[in-house]
Amino acid sequence: MSNETGRLTWRHKTLFTSVIVLTCILLYRLFIIQVINHDKYKQEAHSMHSSMQELSANRGAIYDRNFYPLATSLQTWDLYIDGSKYNQNTNTEPIIQMCEIIQVECQDIINESINKDTQILVKRKMPFSEKKLINQNNFDHIYTLDSFKRIYPEKNLAGQLIGYVGLDQNGLWGIERDFNSILEGKPGYIFSEQDPLGRQIKLGLEAIEEPTPGNDIVLTIDKYIQNYAQDHLLNSINKYEAEGGSILVMNPKTGAILAMANYPEIELTNKIIFDDNLSQNSRNKIISDIYEPGSVMKLLTSAIALDLNLVDAETTYFDKGYVDIGPQRIQNWDLNSYGETTIKNHLIHSLNTGAVWIAQKIGAERFYNYLNNFGFGSKTTLGLSGEAEGLLRTNKSKDWYPIDLATNSYGQGIAATPIQVLTAINSLINDGKLMRPYIIKEVINQDEVRTIKPVELGQIIKPGTAKEIQQLMLAIVSENQYHQAKIDGFNVAGKTGTTINTINAIYDWDYTIASFIGYVPYENPEISILIKIDYPKGTKNLGGEIAAPTFSKLATDILEYLEIAPSEEMVQKNDR
Repeated sequence: MSNETGRLTWRHKTLFTSVIVLTCILLYRLFIIQVINHDKYKQEAHSMHSSMQELSANRGAIYDRNFYPLATSLQTWDLYIDGSKYNQNTNTEPIIQMCEIIQVECQDIINESINKDTQILVKRKMPFSEKKLINQNNFDHIYTLDSFKRIYPEKNLAGQLIGYVGLDQNGLWGIERDFNSILEGKPGYIFSEQDPLGRQIKLGLEAIEEPTPGNDIVLTIDKYIQNYAQDHLLNSINKYEAEGGSILVMNPKTGAILAMANYPEIELTNKIIFDDNLSQNSRNKIISDIYEPGSVMKLLTSAIALDLNLVDAETTYFDKGYVDIGPQRIQNWDLNSYGETTIKNHLIHSLNTGAVWIAQKIGAERFYNYLNNFGFGSKTTLGLSGEAEGLLRTNKSKDWYPIDLATNSYGQGIAATPIQVLTAINSLINDGKLMRPYIIKEVINQDEVRTIKPVELGQIIKPGTAKEIQQLMLAIVSENQYHQAKIDGFNVAGKTGTTINTINAIYDWDYTIASFIGYVPYENPEISILIKIDYPKGTKNLGGEIAAPTFSKLATDILEYLEIAPSEEMVQKNDR
């Protein structure tokens, strides 16, 4: 009896203990659910009884430096049907009338709408005229939500630079892509009630999170200067039957980019995404394509020697018309010899032999250190994707040979982008100070305006050296009676370049790149311009024949637009 009683007592204790433990576990779980994870489960429960629709944010605009819109957003509307309200027995007459308004086939929409427990997107980017008619008819279970359509008022203006957006309104290339996070804004949301089956009960809003518009971007680009650049580039391409080309206009004092023109052009329209040549034509060649600068490099080679006090403008060397580097012979472009020649005349006549002689006095170590400081062989940090580093073999490279120092001195065997070349030359124009090129002037949001200030990267050559090379650049144009870069009433400074491209490892004069870099006014530089014409056909294929006159015409238009007065000295000289 006592044993039986003991067994019962043990069983009761075990049962009681189990009850206590289970009760504690249950209370703990309730605590976790109701206290610790209250918000989480509330949200999950809420989501079972509500739906969420995104409200489009207005994408920020892109302006030129004077606030002319280059890319902006037009108010449109997206059209929806509440599919949960339609079944086989529902009157579909509202859907039929809706289809008549938006001029689409109706049967597929009806089939898609019936017995669907979701919101059916019928049409994106609906214009106001259609939206107005939809609202006037007050169709049951048919509604519109705000959306936006990207438009480009200037169509083909700076197409490679501005870029384009896809159907999702995210940027595909250019400013639109590279600064998408600044432009895109933050979408808002509408929360609507659902029944237990997930069908919308009403369109009445439980809560609204308003969309936040994107930031506006103001570029350094000037709409009118950009137009001039594109027009003159196109005219030159057509006149000289060239395959392509680029024009870059900058403020040499600040590094601000005033125009970026490329050919072929690209027109920013809805048809563009179906263009078979989109990947090729959308490339901004000014930052992505490298080329051999040609004789423009003679300015930098001379500047380095002047800065090291190795030569001055009147230093002479004897020009035989050629120079031998090992087994290889380098000749002047015109195959002529000039005898005892000054550094100044070597630039005026653009003699390869002079550049080689100067480079040998500089030495490879110092020469390439300067080129690195000028920015060759590295990106400019402009902030645009697709920028190339260029090609610069130095004396520390395994594949470098002594002949490279010679050819690099006059712009062969070295490759750079147009933005790299003009940035480097701008330092000569800007008293030796290298400015970082920039394309964004301001970023504007609802609360503030962020202004981008010019950035000085360093003093590359001494101010006195820069003044000397500026005088030589002036002499190149002014002391050549027939130089085609001249502009009435203005002192023009600059240098031509002609790159002979290799075909099957042989330099071929039928495939040249004609270029010119110049600036005006000489006394107070306001604009610097790089002209590059690729593979012209016909009898004219030199920088002085093609790029220089293009510079003259473009610069004349820009000077007039900027209302820059001619030099009094030049006016008096022309009056004599």
